[in-house]
Amino acid sequence: MIKYKYITIALLSLSLFSCDSFLDINESPNNIQVEDITPRLLLPGSMSNIVRVQSRTMNQLGNIYMQNWGGDVNNFTGANTDEYTLSIDNTFYSGIWDGLYPALGNFQRIINYDSENYDNHKAMALIMKSFYMQYLVDLYGDCPYTEAWLFQENVTPAYDDDKEIYRALITNIDDAIALFYGANADDNVVAAEDVMFGGNANKWLRFANTLKIRILLRQSELTDGDTQTYLTDEFAKVQAFGQFLDENAGINPGYSADAAAQLPPFYSLFRTTTAAGTSYDSFVRATAYISDFLNGTVNTVIDPRRGRLYTLEGGVIAGAIQGETTGPDPMSAVGPGLIIGNTQDASVMTLAEGQFLLAEAIEKGYLTGDAQTEFEAGITASFTYLGAGSAAGYIGAIATVDGLGWSGDHIESIMTQKWLATNGINAIESWIDYTRTGFPNVPLATTATNTKRPYRLLYPTSEYVANSANVPNLLLAQIFVEGPFWKN
Repeated sequence: MIKYKYITIALLSLSLFSCDSFLDINESPNNIQVEDITPRLLLPGSMSNIVRVQSRTMNQLGNIYMQNWGGDVNNFTGANTDEYTLSIDNTFYSGIWDGLYPALGNFQRIINYDSENYDNHKAMALIMKSFYMQYLVDLYGDCPYTEAWLFQENVTPAYDDDKEIYRALITNIDDAIALFYGANADDNVVAAEDVMFGGNANKWLRFANTLKIRILLRQSELTDGDTQTYLTDEFAKVQAFGQFLDENAGINPGYSADAAAQLPPFYSLFRTTTAAGTSYDSFVRATAYISDFLNGTVNTVIDPRRGRLYTLEGGVIAGAIQGETTGPDPMSAVGPGLIIGNTQDASVMTLAEGQFLLAEAIEKGYLTGDAQTEFEAGITASFTYLGAGSAAGYIGAIATVDGLGWSGDHIESIMTQKWLATNGINAIESWIDYTRTGFPNVPLATTATNTKRPYRLLYPTSEYVANSANVPNLLLAQIFVEGPFWKN
């Protein structure tokens, strides 16, 4: 473990700079240059801005695609039409690309900052850059990377091979770990500006090593010798490091109900500062499929998490079939285990997700340990996160249920429980896992115009406008048969 010094500092705003700070360079304090903004000032805003994309846009898409969320068809018409029919174009969820790329630029500014005294900040920025860049590859394939974030030096970056980007992300994490260990007394200590782990380097190291597992496992379905040799070598490093996420990783810069802009991003989708429901809260409802699954209709096991994930109507979850225009009345809304309060963290990676990653890596022989133990620990962590009580009875009840407990296909069970654990929290993971493994095999909407979900998204209109010479000419038909490199 790294010994890490803590200090308490106040978060600064740009308005706190005085004229004296700039007298020597004869510049107005009202015209602050981007390069003069220190990593200490950049870090909290960078983390808080990017997690909004994950908590809202990405999470929403995953929840709809993976049969968690539908619409209140009894009171709204045209619920999720594009998602259900798979009517995808260059504007479909373009907020993912258009939100992540600029936010990643802020992390790059921290990494590029011209000082050797910010190793800890730069390490955190490298890890966060890798975390969210992985999602861009997972959702789009080839992306700008080596020429991205050069700012005015290059506003039309070339696209990099997605497999090579993945390799670079692992290198980033290794570099970040080295920076943490190489930090010395001259380096600025991180404290309050780290809005995820409060400046605790050991927690960052655990998170980084767990993120490596996720990046490596995405590629584990590939059978070519080069990939498998690479995975074996990299997992050996993960095993040797031996530290993994042991708590929920969530961002909280000081969320509160003082103003709408200060509310947690997920919470504010469903609540206002006075806790009254928003229009989205009135619209989002459980689907019939997730209702049947959690109520025990699908597999005879009632899931105690159901009343935390959704509101109960008449003692059960009630939802409409995706694509149908009528449903039970009333239908179940998003529950209190997800809409927790106006100070709740914005989730980055839950402990449950980390445990399921360990279970899969062990099951596939990349890491040593007991896969079943990690699997059941993931279920327990999900119950704890949602406030659903003890998981022991549920784990016992599902023990012999194929695809749900530790029997039958273990990978199917891991993916199914991970789907349940990311429901409403980070559901984009379950769609990516479904693309990768085929589990859980949830149905399409009745109005779907294709026999399967897309493997990725189309590049957004913004790229065709601003970077037309480089953006690949990707056709709609291709995204249903060609995915990121780890799918092909």
